[in-house]
Amino acid sequence: MDLSVPRSKKPRMGDILVELGVITPDQLKIALKQSNAEQRRLGALLVSLGFATEEDIDKAVSTRLGIPYFTSFEGMLDPQVAGLIPEALARKLLVVPVLRTEDTLSVGMVNPSDTDAIDEVARISGLHVQPIMTTLANLFDGIQQLYGHKAPASSAAPAAGAKDKAAAAQVGDTVIDVVNGLLQEGLARRASDIHIEAAGKIVRVRFRVDGMLHDGSTFVKTLEAAIVARVKIMAKLDITETRLPQDGHIRFTYGGRDIDVRISTLPTVHGEKIVMRLLDSSKSLRKLPDLGIEKPVLERFAEAIRNPNGLILVTGPTGSGKTTTLYAALTELNRPDRNIVTLEDPVEYVIDRINQMEAFSKIGLTFATGLRAILRQDPNIILVGEIRDLETAEIALQASITGHLVFSTLHTNDAVASVHRLFNMNVEPFMIAAALRGVLAQRLLRRLCDRCKKPHQISERQAKELGIAASAKTSYCEAQGCEFCFQTGYQGRIPIHEWMSVTRSVRELIVRKASLDELRAAASQEGLKTMRQAAVEKASNGETSLDEVLRVTREQADG
Repeated sequence: MDLSVPRSKKPRMGDILVELGVITPDQLKIALKQSNAEQRRLGALLVSLGFATEEDIDKAVSTRLGIPYFTSFEGMLDPQVAGLIPEALARKLLVVPVLRTEDTLSVGMVNPSDTDAIDEVARISGLHVQPIMTTLANLFDGIQQLYGHKAPASSAAPAAGAKDKAAAAQVGDTVIDVVNGLLQEGLARRASDIHIEAAGKIVRVRFRVDGMLHDGSTFVKTLEAAIVARVKIMAKLDITETRLPQDGHIRFTYGGRDIDVRISTLPTVHGEKIVMRLLDSSKSLRKLPDLGIEKPVLERFAEAIRNPNGLILVTGPTGSGKTTTLYAALTELNRPDRNIVTLEDPVEYVIDRINQMEAFSKIGLTFATGLRAILRQDPNIILVGEIRDLETAEIALQASITGHLVFSTLHTNDAVASVHRLFNMNVEPFMIAAALRGVLAQRLLRRLCDRCKKPHQISERQAKELGIAASAKTSYCEAQGCEFCFQTGYQGRIPIHEWMSVTRSVRELIVRKASLDELRAAASQEGLKTMRQAAVEKASNGETSLDEVLRVTREQADG
């Protein structure tokens, strides 16, 4: 199997920075070593180390791509090009048309490697597109100058309501554009979360993409209060309260998609930190066969959820796709003759014909009290967001024993450890044995970028940690980084799973409260394949790297 990828002939960004005199060769060596160790983008690392500025990095990227770079479009913008690209589309794609020369349209972009945006601009304008690299702030200044008014609420984020006018007066149009731009950039990057954090003399923005945080823009400290106030206004939070955490949400339409943003504020020693979680509520729910679950695991899981009663657990860390799997299972079971009720914290996606409610501990609506109420609603199938304590566990187990099919989640390293987690909650072993049908454990691995991944020979360290032979016959790949994947080497994620069926032999071990090793041995004899084994197979197929396998499954191996 030939997994080789042609190497780019473009000069490397680090070499360009050395040639420009921005950094020294020794500084480059230090940054490259740290970049490889921490799996961080070289440019962001150079900025954080103080070796270069963001403008230096942008100039190097533009040099590498062979395109011009401008920090200001003052005197460059041609008003006649405004009609070529609708303002809403310009804001959606993060582009600004600058000038037209015969059949070529020069377009300002923060990410000039965004081929989808370039293709869309070319299609709409009917012209050849010449990218110009610029900063996010300059891009929005250009849009402001070209189109002459601030962002419409529907294009990026909702404007403040009438009752917020007094508060909104504290926030200028520039900050409104900055916050809207961050939301747009987050969606363009496929980010799950946007972090806005005060850090000494600056405000730093980071995006969580494919489970990893990556540095984004930085702003001057003087903008901190205005940015925080703008987000609070949009989420209808109290802008005068800076000492206590607050939670809220924003809903808006972006490019025909309904976006729900959960807002969390946190007071820190440097100022208020904001995290915005992005949820695309217009996405159609995925079906079980589309989740990437290996066929043997999928068949066993599908068989288990067809039981009329019992408890099925899905386990994994936060952000491992548990909710997606559970929603797919409920969608599979969603029929007119069944009453399905969920208790979640919070409800992420609304499903037709399913009765969904949110836990709200501040008013006493905990998982335990909510579950008791659900049992009086004549349910066939119940989803409890998480089993966190003995009370919830006992109610869920009792419900599953008395004729209900119950789904829930736990935070454990693997499927087998879920049984001992229930033991540690002081749940009676006989109840677990009677109710539990099976446990699905899952994690998400970052997928290698197909455009820049390169062949890799397994090292002795990797072979030793993974417990596999360092065979030269097995082909692996490793991350490299390119403009398409924002220099991360990865693009998207793929799941790995393991399924433990509660067979007669496993049930007998549960009743006598057997050790983890005994349970694992029995589950293995019943056909359990660990997530690490599944991950190594993904690596041998060139889908992910061995370093990623170690990063994601090391905790499981240690447990």
